Amino acid sequence: MGELVLEDAREYVIPIFLVRAEGEGVYLESRVFLGTAFFVTKHGDAITVGHIIVGPEELKEGHRLVAIVQRDGEPKVCWITRAAKFDSYDLALVHVNLDNTKYLDVTTSRVSAGTDVQAVGIPSHEVWNSGKEMRFLKGHVTLSGKYLELNFPVPLGMSGSPLFVGTKVAGYLTGTVRSEEIEETTEEIEEVTNNKEVVRIIESRRIMHYGLAYPFSHLKEIRDPVLENKTLFEFIAEQNHEP
Repeated sequence: MGELVLEDAREYVIPIFLVRAEGEGVYLESRVFLGTAFFVTKHGDAITVGHIIVGPEELKEGHRLVAIVQRDGEPKVCWITRAAKFDSYDLALVHVNLDNTKYLDVTTSRVSAGTDVQAVGIPSHEVWNSGKEMRFLKGHVTLSGKYLELNFPVPLGMSGSPLFVGTKVAGYLTGTVRSEEIEETTEEIEEVTNNKEVVRIIESRRIMHYGLAYPFSHLKEIRDPVLENKTLFEFIAEQNHEP
């Protein structure tokens, strides 16, 4: 299966921001973090979740979407110049204005329950006021269906992060679901009035949080006019083809 090693994951996995802009300049102090994306072609094409991408009709005047990419050890602010959303799959394909990008290999192989997986992304929370830091999560698939259910939650901000099986990306994180179950129930008599008991029921519940990811295996046959009637993976292969 191979071992996942990324020398600097920030060259492959990138944060998306909404910023106030004027001409070619941006006001970084105005930035609002939206979520995580990852490059899939050498020409700056990246995948993320559709629900974090603001459409042109929703953008306030003087605001734009940008990505911050690590290049030669320095962060580089890049325009997002195009975005195509596929709402049925909570998917977006965005183009970052940067060429010769490092990119991750994707696979459309089916992922079964019990498969070991890893995820890399940028959560919204900060630790020790040191800014947003990338996180590597590791676990396994607990349920395989339309979505992949994971045995770890997806922190806010990591929607759009790549889900690895071995060294290849098999899907993208979309969010977290919550599950509750009653562990214990007890009854206490609070008072007796006119020979009637008032009973208070106390429940102890266990709360579980499961991450969700959308698998690429469900997208491998889907063609779209936005991609000139190609599948997403035909488009990716074409962009990465060496002449």
